[in-house]
Amino acid sequence: MVVAAILASISGGGTALVQLIAAVAMGFVAYAFVIFTRGFNSAGSVYGFIGAVAGPRFGFLSAWVLMVAYVGFTGGVCAGTADEAQAAFGVIGLHLPWQVYAIATFALVMVLAYRDIKISSTVILVLEGASMLLVIIACGIIVAKGGFHGHAFSSAPFRPDGVPLSVLGLGVVFTFSTFSGFDAAATLGEESQQPRRLIPLAIAVSLAVGALYAIGVAAVVTNAYPGIKQLSKATVPLVTVTDTYVAGWMGELVNIGAVVSLFGAVLACAVAASRILFALGRDMGPGMLGRTSRRTGAPAGALVWVGAGGLLTLLAIIKEPLATRAVAVSLTYGADLIIVAYTLAVIAAIVFTVRRRMSPVKTVILVIGLGILGYVVKGTFVPFPPAPYSWDALAAGVTLVAGIALPFAYPPLRRGIQNSPLLKASATALLGSTVRK
Repeated sequence: MVVAAILASISGGGTALVQLIAAVAMGFVAYAFVIFTRGFNSAGSVYGFIGAVAGPRFGFLSAWVLMVAYVGFTGGVCAGTADEAQAAFGVIGLHLPWQVYAIATFALVMVLAYRDIKISSTVILVLEGASMLLVIIACGIIVAKGGFHGHAFSSAPFRPDGVPLSVLGLGVVFTFSTFSGFDAAATLGEESQQPRRLIPLAIAVSLAVGALYAIGVAAVVTNAYPGIKQLSKATVPLVTVTDTYVAGWMGELVNIGAVVSLFGAVLACAVAASRILFALGRDMGPGMLGRTSRRTGAPAGALVWVGAGGLLTLLAIIKEPLATRAVAVSLTYGADLIIVAYTLAVIAAIVFTVRRRMSPVKTVILVIGLGILGYVVKGTFVPFPPAPYSWDALAAGVTLVAGIALPFAYPPLRRGIQNSPLLKASATALLGSTVRK
């Protein structure tokens, strides 16, 4: 619910335009994932795909940056949940610092992530579905009443209004953090039935629904505010406009819905990160990473490390006085990383379509997607963004370098990924051959 306000503060305009551009770019990434998941699925997601097509080191690098991004999101979205919780519980007189709500969210997420994946998946779907329904109803009423300027269908949210590409690009990359959940389905390949049919469908549908929902909400909220400056300073923008145009009780329900929706997002990030680390742990060790719960089947060992990383992220932003700023800083770091993983996935998909002699149309579509991703990256980092987003970019760069260096610096990891049973199985399924060393 705070995404529109954060985008307004980052990009200074075109909130829905930024999300539309991000959705288009994500569509090409989703297409790459669909192509791969139709042939092979595993808990390692991009590790299996890219490792089979481009080699173990590239597979590890993609899995590393995607996993760390999800770990960062785990901590960052806890702050977002806390931001909404402050307003939701403030109504009943419970006024606590956002940090308290964030830590409570983190603890509850770790408990649920340890449970059976069916329980976690059900919780995520129910929470997201209930929240989306409430928001759609509220937005429908706001649109019917015309918004602040009396023209709820104004194109203003889709216009850049003179904002330079570099600034819009920073908002696009941030938006990747809100759309990125679609690929989490690819980590559940070893825990689902008929994965080659269901997972590609889940990826496509989740991105399509999520993008339409996010763009629509951003457009409605932007038009309901007097201007971008007022929107950028709002703590719970959709709740505020729902109070104004619908009713106070509806605003409270929307606020509660936002809390449970963001809680579901944190849970999804923790689940995805733990599955990727579990897949890596089976190949590289230590043995703890490959351990699963005898009772629930959850990757218990990997979840401990994911939890530690998520808590570390949360502690890194815990001193921020405003939860909205903590969210923007932490999610931008994860988004900077995830665009690397997505770029590698699209490149690998291009190589895959060529090696398998698929229709040239598929290759052309992916090449166009790669060009769009490259354009977004260039617009975001050239010129270099100002602080604190420059800190995010530098931290993401260090993380990327660490992912490149680890196979060279840690021999067990290098040997593990070179002799990976997962990569061999993936190469056989996708290419009909063994993985390249």
